[in-house]
Amino acid sequence: MDYSQTEETPPAPTEAENSIANQVQALTDEVETLREEEASRRDLPPREAEPSNSDAEKPLKTVLVYRDGHQSEVQDYAILGKTLWIFAGQTTKKIALADLDLDSTKKMNDDRGVDFVSPGAL
Repeated sequence: MDYSQTEETPPAPTEAENSIANQVQALTDEVETLREEEASRRDLPPREAEPSNSDAEKPLKTVLVYRDGHQSEVQDYAILGKTLWIFAGQTTKKIALADLDLDSTKKMNDDRGVDFVSPGAL
C-alpha cells in the first residue's frame, strides 16, 4: 500500500483577507505598545502632588492703570477702536482708552509677565 501524501498548495489569500490580516497585525502592534507603556508607568515612582488644573490653567490677570492712579484687574477684555471692553461672565463694561494711562498699564503688565498691547503699539 502506498500511503504517500500529496501536498496541495493552499490558494493565495484574497485582497480582502490580506486587508483583514494587515488590520489585525496593526491592532496587535498597537495593543503591544499600549501594554509596554502601561508597564513602564507602573515602574515609575508615584508622582508628588501636582497643582490642580484650575490653578495651573488660570492666566494672570491684566492690570489696568487709570489716569487718576487707581488700578483694576481684568481677565477677559478686547480693545476696539478707542474703547476697552471688559467681559465678566454675563456682563460687559466699556472704558474709554483716554481714561487709562496706557504707558503705565503696559509697563506694569510687562513687569508681571503679562502681555498688554496698546493700540498705539500696533
